[in-house]
Amino acid sequence: MKPSGRFEVPVLAVHLLALAVTVGAPLFFGAVVAPSAFRVLPTRDLAGALQAPILTRLCWGLEGGFVALLATSWYLGRRWQTPKAAAALLTRAPILGIIGAVVIEKLLIPPIDRIRAEAPGLIDDLPAADPARILLARYHRLATTFFAVEIAAALLVLFVTAREVSRRRGAPGPPAAARPPVPKLLDLSGV
Repeated sequence: MKPSGRFEVPVLAVHLLALAVTVGAPLFFGAVVAPSAFRVLPTRDLAGALQAPILTRLCWGLEGGFVALLATSWYLGRRWQTPKAAAALLTRAPILGIIGAVVIEKLLIPPIDRIRAEAPGLIDDLPAADPARILLARYHRLATTFFAVEIAAALLVLFVTAREVSRRRGAPGPPAAARPPVPKLLDLSGV
């Protein structure tokens, strides 16, 4: 085990902050923001129009968080001499998260917005068999699936990081130096 480096603590702090962003932000959006918007606003079209720019900015944050996770995971994995399988998970899971965020931002949000803009009236008023409504539902399911992939990738990095930190804490450190003998300041043996 290598001794702690000068940059290890700040890199670990950035790593944990990136984990907080990549785990917390999508969970908050999926559990609080999206359901609340659909519950409070009068139409699903209005809720969707509100969430599109929020989701785009969330994807930007996730992309940045996963890039930070990729860099910090690589550094910490090498620094901690992480086993190969764990090191592979630490670096490949953020790549999967980046791909998921880019797919949602670039490939799914624009068509969803285009379908809403080109729909003849409100999506809510279209019949269930309408092609625009069916296509919108498919894109929404895809976005939800990629969102789940991002959360799973971040949780995987969190799990491996926690395991590696606990492994490092349990590993024996360098041997302690033997205590030097205490010098006798006053020799009272002959008195």
